[in-house]
Amino acid sequence: MTENSIPSPMSMIKVDGAKIKRLREEQGLTQLYLATAVQVTTDTISRWENRRYPSIKKENGLKLAEALNVSLEDLLEEEAVSTVEEKPAEDIPALMPAGREETKAKPGKIWPVLILVLGLAGAVLAYIWFSRHSPSTVTFSAERILPDHCIAGQPFPVILQISGDAEKSTALIVRESIPPNATVKKITPAASAGGKKNEPIKWLRKINGTEIFAYIIKVSGKDEELVNFSGTAAVSDASENSPPPIAGDTTTVIGQHHWADIDKDNSISDSEILSVYNQYGEIKGIDLDIDLIEEIWLGSGYKWNAATATFEIID
Repeated sequence: MTENSIPSPMSMIKVDGAKIKRLREEQGLTQLYLATAVQVTTDTISRWENRRYPSIKKENGLKLAEALNVSLEDLLEEEAVSTVEEKPAEDIPALMPAGREETKAKPGKIWPVLILVLGLAGAVLAYIWFSRHSPSTVTFSAERILPDHCIAGQPFPVILQISGDAEKSTALIVRESIPPNATVKKITPAASAGGKKNEPIKWLRKINGTEIFAYIIKVSGKDEELVNFSGTAAVSDASENSPPPIAGDTTTVIGQHHWADIDKDNSISDSEILSVYNQYGEIKGIDLDIDLIEEIWLGSGYKWNAATATFEIID
C-alpha cells in the first residue's frame, strides 16, 4: 500500500489529474475510451482530470492505469521525496588468509596458457576486422496497409510500414503515387515534397528500425469502383533506376460502409474497434475521427446517408 492510499472501509488513492490528461492526450485516447475501460461516465473522467475528484477508488485507479498502459504509481500525486544519502562503501576484506604465501607458477606451465590466450585474441581480432571490412547486408522492407473499402468523399487512412536496420540509421526515399481521383488531407511525418493534386508524396528521411509513414485521403467515384495505389521505397543508389515497389495492399473499393467496419455489417464490433486502436492508435499527426468510430461502436449499428453525406447511428 502506498503513502497515498487510505485504508478501510474503502481503499482510496489520490491521483494527479494533470498526469491523467497528459497521458491520455499523448496516446490519442478520448475520455469516452477511458470511461468505457474504467466503467464510469465521461463526466467522471473529466472531474478526475480537473482534480474535482482528487481521491478515487483504488480499483478504478488500477483500471485507469491499465487503460493508459502505465503503472498505478505513475498516476499518483507526487510526494516530497527525501534525499537518501549513500552509505560509504565498506572495505573489501582481503581474499587471501593472513600468513598464507602466494604460490608462484612454474615457467613451464605458463607457456601453454599464454599460447592459448594469444590464439584466442588473434581469432577475435580477425573476426572484428572481417566484420568491419566485409559488405553489410541491410534488411529492408516496405508494406502498404489499406482498408478493404471506403466511402466516396469520406477520409480514410493509408499506412506505409518501412523497416530498416535497427542498429544504425538508414537513409531512404519513399515515393507514394496518389490516385487521380483522390485528395490528401493530412500527411505524417511531414512530406519532403508533393501531396497536392496529382503529385506523389515524397519522403527523404533516415530511419532506425521500423517507422510508420501515413496519410489521410478521400476519393471520389461510384460504388464498386476500385481505387489503385502504388509507390516505391529505396535505401541505396544502386536501386535509383528501378526502386522496388512498396509491397502489401494496392487497392480499395468504394462502397457504402465505414472503413473501420471490416465485415461490412453496418456496425463496429469490439474486435473491429480494437483493431483500429492497435493499428492506428500510436500514429501521431493524423485525425481518424475516433469519436465517430466510438459512437458507432456504442450504438447498435449505423446507416450511411448519401444524400446528407452523414452516418446515421442506430441506438
